[in-house]
Amino acid sequence: MKNIFKKNSGGEEQTKPVRGGKGAKKKKSKKTLVIIIVVVIALLLLMLRGCGGGESGAMVTTTNAERGSLQESVSTSGTVSAEDVTVFFAPTNGKLANVNVAAGDTVKAGDVLIAYDSTRLDRDFREATLRQEKSNAGYNNAISDSADNQAKLNEATTNLAVLDQQLTDQKAYLKDLEAKLSESQRGTQNSLADENYDLTKDIAKLEEEMKDLTPGTDEYTKKEKKLKQKQSQLSRNNYLQQVANSSDYVAEMQAEIKRVQEQIADEEAYKAEMQSQKNASENGVMDSYDKISYEADKELAEIAYAEAEKAYYESKSGLCAEFDGVVTEVSAVQGSVVTEGMQLCKLESTENVKVSLQASKQDVAKLAIGQKAEVTISGNTYAGTVSKINRMASMNNSGTPMVGVEVHIDEPDEKIILGLDAKLTIETRSVEDALLVPVEAINADREGDFLYVVEDGKVVRKPVTCGISNDTYTEIIEGITEEDQVIVTYYGSLEEGMAVTVMPTM
Repeated sequence: MKNIFKKNSGGEEQTKPVRGGKGAKKKKSKKTLVIIIVVVIALLLLMLRGCGGGESGAMVTTTNAERGSLQESVSTSGTVSAEDVTVFFAPTNGKLANVNVAAGDTVKAGDVLIAYDSTRLDRDFREATLRQEKSNAGYNNAISDSADNQAKLNEATTNLAVLDQQLTDQKAYLKDLEAKLSESQRGTQNSLADENYDLTKDIAKLEEEMKDLTPGTDEYTKKEKKLKQKQSQLSRNNYLQQVANSSDYVAEMQAEIKRVQEQIADEEAYKAEMQSQKNASENGVMDSYDKISYEADKELAEIAYAEAEKAYYESKSGLCAEFDGVVTEVSAVQGSVVTEGMQLCKLESTENVKVSLQASKQDVAKLAIGQKAEVTISGNTYAGTVSKINRMASMNNSGTPMVGVEVHIDEPDEKIILGLDAKLTIETRSVEDALLVPVEAINADREGDFLYVVEDGKVVRKPVTCGISNDTYTEIIEGITEEDQVIVTYYGSLEEGMAVTVMPTM
């Protein structure tokens, strides 16, 4: 009887052995022939044992572990799908003039899938353009008016300050004229002489003090203003002194008083005008809140126009394929009216294609991003690369946790059809110069893996540590050497220490 404690080689797991260089079919044929020959020899030996009456032990076949390379792989299946998927939504409200595709159609990049009726598009875009122009005009007008009013406000504010000072000076001058006119000529002369003397001293003092001050400072400006007032007063007094000696003194004083009064009246009128201008312009100057409001309205109009412009040109040229692919869904109906955001169709790429599969926890432990794969679709073989391994498992229909894996097809062609099943062989691990034994030699029990070897004609049990494996060979990491005579097959039952007869191997 053959050894009954065989180690399971992993279900879907397969490898590509590189030792020996022969194909799997040839190996199976050779293996079958060897088994037949071994069985014939075993029967002959049994007959001889029966005739001779001796007990030479159970008959076994053996081999020695060999060094070689081994490639492990995971064989599985999945579904072909696109890596790039575009869902087309209606960019704007409107009527569909043409729907040029149906589900299952292949298209090229740039092909028009769906076209709008341009009548309404032209009208809606024109409305958006006019709204933006109106908003811009309103904003620019408000800014311009505000700037004009600000200029008028600045002018009125400056002029009012100057007028207030001039009126103050003129009124003081008028009062002085009237006072001097009421005095006698002698009294006026004496008074002017005394006043001029004081003014001259004050002017000299101010000029001396200003020498130590920096022009432009507040103190310098105040003294300069005071100096000009004193100099102006001195000039008036000198004029009055000149006319006071004339016989026309009274007439000239009265004429000067009249002139000053008229000037004060003109300045009062101009002040009233400036005050009115100030009041009116203050209401026309935008404050920070008004400016924010106008700018927000302008920006909203620009956003609306940009969206309308984009929708117009996208719709005007039609919804076009961005890449070569297959139209997998079409919900648009020719002649129907659609609203913005409505789903119209779905395009899946045939340029970037993948195979999606579900891996068990045993298989996913062997998989890694970048591993190479052989993908077979409808009898055609393609090279692939593991591109994604999900970080979360999900339960399948049997309640088994499975992990989603994606394999990118490196060079897809027009023969690939989305949605078909695909067979995959993913190269996982490999070893070089490893110690290899046939898989049928491996036994297992609760204590672990072990091999039976023949030493001095008897069976010896040797625990081993196995590495990667396939349906032909298993890597032995620890437990035996190349000199050990490993039992591959046996007839009957084996126990450690029993004598065995080693049959010749073919």
